[in-house]
Amino acid sequence: MKSLILTAGAGLVALTVGVASASNPSQEAVEAAAKDSVGSISGKVTWTGDRPEPKADITMGEKESVGCVHHQGGPDTADRSLLISDKGGVANVVFTVEVDGMKPKIPAEPIVLDQSGCRFEPHVQVLPVGATIRYDNSDETNHNIHTYAKKNQAVNKNVAGGTNFEQVLEKAESIDVKCDIHPWMKGYVVVTDATHWGISGPDGSFNIDGLPPGTYTVEWWHEELGKGKTEKVTVEAGKAATLAHEVGEAKKSSGKKRRR
Repeated sequence: MKSLILTAGAGLVALTVGVASASNPSQEAVEAAAKDSVGSISGKVTWTGDRPEPKADITMGEKESVGCVHHQGGPDTADRSLLISDKGGVANVVFTVEVDGMKPKIPAEPIVLDQSGCRFEPHVQVLPVGATIRYDNSDETNHNIHTYAKKNQAVNKNVAGGTNFEQVLEKAESIDVKCDIHPWMKGYVVVTDATHWGISGPDGSFNIDGLPPGTYTVEWWHEELGKGKTEKVTVEAGKAATLAHEVGEAKKSSGKKRRR
């Protein structure tokens, strides 16, 4: 702390001003030091070899889709089971890393899987073991959440427009989620016991932050491509390690599950 003495008329006014010091670092300094002590893994998922023929657009019956809050320009009818960008990036691949001696951080607030435009948003949602998921319905029409869980409690529950319900998921698994009222609706909830994770975006890129320095084997999962492990990746403090992950027809010899 530092004191300043200012003259005010015939008297003196003492002002105490807080300053950063070794014993009282600024919040920015604390955050910078914390960031410098960990690293990250950044990468991209790329399709190799011949591309499969895209699946046909989803058919939404006019009567069935009444009450859906469609996306701008009309309903999203694309099949999302295997999204490959023009440059070969593959979306919705989940990457997980488990750090020895650490436990997954449970978010204070529920993680949301919404029903919007008669689609699940996001298509793939990831949450740690013990976290709460909230199933929202942003549409005007009724939906139902039908989960095909094998380790967690399966649910089949109606969700009226503008309402939601919550569920705690205690065991690691990937769960198919469907709406029996609108048969084209399908999404996934990936419950993980890993400590860190990331998911590839539309261009195939992904990022896993906050990793202590060390060497890790990254596991991956995709609804159509199956699951597996990558080569080991070494993370250094304050740096981003890179991981180029390839999937596709050229990878069939690996024995992993491929698109049917």
